[in-house]
Amino acid sequence: MADILYKYVTPQRALTCIPEVGDGTLRATQPAALNDPFECAVTTLYVFQDEADEDRQLAEVLTEINEGKPVTPEDAHHAREEHGSLFTRQLFAKQVSTRFGIVSFTTDPLHPLMWSHYTTDGSGFVIGYDVAALNQLAGPKGCLKEVTYGNEPALIPGPIVLVSPESNLPKLLSHKSDHWAYENEWRMIVELNRTIGTGKTDQHGLPINLVQVPNEAVVSVHYTERTPSESVDLIRCRLADKNNRYKAEVPRKLVMSSTSYGYEEAPDGD
Repeated sequence: MADILYKYVTPQRALTCIPEVGDGTLRATQPAALNDPFECAVTTLYVFQDEADEDRQLAEVLTEINEGKPVTPEDAHHAREEHGSLFTRQLFAKQVSTRFGIVSFTTDPLHPLMWSHYTTDGSGFVIGYDVAALNQLAGPKGCLKEVTYGNEPALIPGPIVLVSPESNLPKLLSHKSDHWAYENEWRMIVELNRTIGTGKTDQHGLPINLVQVPNEAVVSVHYTERTPSESVDLIRCRLADKNNRYKAEVPRKLVMSSTSYGYEEAPDGD
C-alpha cells in the first residue's frame, strides 16, 4: 500500500476538506448513490425453482447486513417485479447503503481524466492524505481496501455469499468493471454510525453523511493553471496557519506537459 492516497475535489469542495477552522470532512457515500450504475452488481450462479423461496432466503440474508432495517419477502418480490434480472443487485445495494458509506481515493494524482471528471474540468485540487490516518478513521468494522477490476460482476453461488462470511461485504463493495481501472481506486468503507449526519439528502434521496478527517492527515495539495487564483490563495493561507496542523506546507502547482497529454509539477513548484 502507498503511503499517500489522493482525493480529487472541486474548488468549492476543497474549502470544506481544508477548512479555515476545525477539521475537514469527506462524504461517506452510500453504494446506491455512487455514479456507477453497476455498483454492487453480482452474477448469480444459483437457480431457485420457487421464486417465493428465493425471495424468503434473500430477505433473511440481506436482513443480516443491518437487522435494524429488515428486508421482507414482500420487499424482494416487489424488487423482482420492478427491476427484473437486476433485482438482487438492487436489493443488495439498497441494504448495504443503510449501513455503509464509501470514501474514494486514488494512487494517481496526475491522471488527466480524473482531473477532468472530478475537479470541474481540471480547475480544482488534488489532496493527498496519510494512509495511516485513513486506516484509523475506517474503524474496527471498516477497512481501507484496494478496488479490484474485472470484466464481469462478482459471482455468487448462493444468497448467503452476500454476507457469510461478513468479510465478503468489503470484497463485494470494492469490485468494479475494468472500464474503471484507470482510476486506481482505493476505498475507505466505513459504517455510517461512525459518520456525522448533515440532515440533508442528495439527488437520490439518500442522507449525506460525513467523515471528519483530522487536519494532520493532509500531507499534500496540488492545483492546476485552471484553478481559480482566489481558491489557491485561500488554501495557501489555511495551510500556512500552524494552528490548523496541516502537514502540507504549500499547495503545489501542476502544469500541462509539453510532451504528452498529462500533468507535471511546475518547475518552481508553486
